[in-house]
Amino acid sequence: MRWKHAAYALLLVVLTPLAVLHVLLRGSLAQLDGTVHSSAVSRPVTIERDDLGVPTVTASKRIDLAYATGFVHGQDRFFEMDLSRRLAAGELSELLGQATLGQDEAARIFRFRSVAHEVLQRATAGQRAIIEAYSRGVNDGLGSLRVRPWEYLVLGSAPAPWRPEDSVLVLHAMWWQLQYLGFHREILRQEVNARLGGRLCERGWKCALAFFYPARTAWDAPVVAPPAAAEGADGGSDTATARGSDTGTDGPESIHGDGHGVEPGGDRGVQPEASGAPDFTRIPEIPSAAVLDLRKERAPNVAHVAAPAIAVGSNNWAVAGRLTSTGSALVANDMHLGQRVPVIWYRMRLRTASSPTHAGIDLTGVTLPGAPVMVAGSNGHIAWGFTNSYGKWLDVTLVPCTAVTGDGLVTSAGTVPLHTQWEAIHVHGEATIRFPVRTGKAGVLLEAHPRQGQCWLGSWLAQDPDASNFNLMSLESVDSVRQAVALAPTIGIPHQNFVAGDRDGHIGWAIYGRIPAGTGAERNSGRIQWLGTGAQPSAIDPPSGRIWTANARVTSDPQQERVIAADTAGLGSQYDLGARAHQIRDDLRAIVQPAVPADMLRIQLDDRAQFLARWRELLLQVLDENSLRDHPVRAEFRRQVQDWDPAADTASVGYRLLRAWHDRIETAVWDMILDGLHIGADESFATPAQFEAPLWRLLQARPLNFLPARYPAWHDFLLEQTDATIAGLREDCGVLSRCTWGRENTIRIRHPLSAGLSRVLPFVSRLLDMPALQMPGDRDMPRVQGETFGASERFGVSPGHERQGYFHMPGGQSGHPLSPYYRAGFMEWARGEPLPFLPGPARHTMKLLPR
Repeated sequence: MRWKHAAYALLLVVLTPLAVLHVLLRGSLAQLDGTVHSSAVSRPVTIERDDLGVPTVTASKRIDLAYATGFVHGQDRFFEMDLSRRLAAGELSELLGQATLGQDEAARIFRFRSVAHEVLQRATAGQRAIIEAYSRGVNDGLGSLRVRPWEYLVLGSAPAPWRPEDSVLVLHAMWWQLQYLGFHREILRQEVNARLGGRLCERGWKCALAFFYPARTAWDAPVVAPPAAAEGADGGSDTATARGSDTGTDGPESIHGDGHGVEPGGDRGVQPEASGAPDFTRIPEIPSAAVLDLRKERAPNVAHVAAPAIAVGSNNWAVAGRLTSTGSALVANDMHLGQRVPVIWYRMRLRTASSPTHAGIDLTGVTLPGAPVMVAGSNGHIAWGFTNSYGKWLDVTLVPCTAVTGDGLVTSAGTVPLHTQWEAIHVHGEATIRFPVRTGKAGVLLEAHPRQGQCWLGSWLAQDPDASNFNLMSLESVDSVRQAVALAPTIGIPHQNFVAGDRDGHIGWAIYGRIPAGTGAERNSGRIQWLGTGAQPSAIDPPSGRIWTANARVTSDPQQERVIAADTAGLGSQYDLGARAHQIRDDLRAIVQPAVPADMLRIQLDDRAQFLARWRELLLQVLDENSLRDHPVRAEFRRQVQDWDPAADTASVGYRLLRAWHDRIETAVWDMILDGLHIGADESFATPAQFEAPLWRLLQARPLNFLPARYPAWHDFLLEQTDATIAGLREDCGVLSRCTWGRENTIRIRHPLSAGLSRVLPFVSRLLDMPALQMPGDRDMPRVQGETFGASERFGVSPGHERQGYFHMPGGQSGHPLSPYYRAGFMEWARGEPLPFLPGPARHTMKLLPR
């Protein structure tokens, strides 16, 4: 009996804390039914949730709608919102401790909290009223929970109230996610430029730089052409006439080197013959040995090469009503971002009734927790979506410094003055850190390396209060594409390719995000003059009835290119490679019957490996009879690639082998070039997105000056990379036949408290994270998918016909792991099974009543 009583006591000791913990966790679940009284609403508001937890909010006034939006965001996603505002403000360490101090220091130099105050002051009175109502709703939604959100219980912290300026910080967090890495890319480009030989071309760029950063590649599939070109095209042309362009101005200068040495017998490549295949003859000239000669340099012996990182990106497109089954335009959007738990977006339907003085609104789509705005979706009259637009939105300036002092940067010519602003960074459980933010004429001090004689200053449009606003709310009442495109110069967001279609069948494209009028050295700083109506890059109703964007070059109109990219227009503008856009364009052309939403989903799920087709032919040539002699593993490698399934399918061995071979060669060649230029290896110095074009040109021509002396010929280099690829694959899989693409492309969509910077709860990852699934898809094809990167949502919809549309999201509405809506919709997203665009019947109803 004593043993039995002891066992009961031990069980009680173990179970009691677990029971208490469970009760506490359940106490932070959102209230879904019942009545809440609030003095912040003037009339009753209804919040109905369907089987997936998607709320439909119905109110009499827009300001009450904002309050209710904040209420449900605060209930379901407060911790996510808190991380977003803290990331932008550089305040994560106050919550998460020392682990995020580096991130806070990187963000704090931009002083976004101060900028956010100014943005809010410059908002219209109506916008401020909506933001303030939203903030009250967030705090009331948070306060409606019986227990503070579970994440704060784990962290031993209390949530700080939401303030109106925090909604601006959430917008700044998107600026960070979409554009911040541009600083690293621009520093690398300037490093390459400074070390190249050869002559100078326009604005101080070396002529040879255009080889490494090409303005155009054979994969480009621009939608917009200069007016003269578009007018001369036949009725089947895909190109729209440029709007707001100066057709009398020459295009970006084409800069070439002055010759090169070529390995005798060099492979000239295989030209695809399929209809619609890119023209691979449009390739830049190769710089000569006078510009760069790797034969004189020691090549790095690369033992392991990581796959290039996927750039921030998205897909969207629109099909004109004359080509659809309904007569209304059809719009598809899948925004590719880092994938996490909970997901970035929050689905909603927002409705207000019509009145004699105001038309009602009916919005369906995705909101961003932290802001009272419908980001992408449909208002019943137009549907719209976004993809990130690369361009010249930031600048970096190198100052050759020998020291950093309290007065400024010490140089051989004297001291460059800097103003120092001391910031306090609070660290959870530790002493507060005083952090200096140093600013000069060329911007903030980004990096200081006095021993290397380098100090980098940076300026960014995100720092200008006029670059951010809440004018995106204007889309709520727009009823035509023409009206939506006309709004473009007024919209203050990180620069996006806005694509829209309306009920009358019209489609359009524009850059959303305020664009400086200047293209000089002070484009992104000082007193900025902004482009006005008619000057923003845009196009409406191309002759073909189709518009598509995929982070690549959308326009070939010279003036529009200069507006977007300024002095980098001739250097690729940091655009993504056009392979995705090219494949989407061809998929849209292949629709012969009136288009329906299911056609849009098929394109979004297209994982065919068109991009790698020519690489397969090259590999089969490299592994010729002589190369295979006495090399049975090479022979097996060749056989798997020769018999491949030409898609990024989970079961495909050949695809994984070929992708690994391509990535190793791409990164090894880039590393050799950096080594030859004496640029140290750095993980932030990723291969330029459009390096594919010069890389392929090198593999065709095989110039000796681009090959280190330890390789007798390019064939030897390619064989070494083949053997290294095989060794890496066998280390992972044992035998090549087990190296499927799914084994490599397994998604890890994780909660920040089980992974990432904090790793507070790694032992409960099964409870917090989404299932780890083998997934089809890759970069350079419409279905973009990596381990932690991919479609953050998918939808396809015709305005006015929303019931025929579909929607996907890689996770649920709630941020609470005990909620039935935590994972709701995830498996449909993973399998590509359509869910309705509109919320379903109400399963829960809450009333917000005036107090």
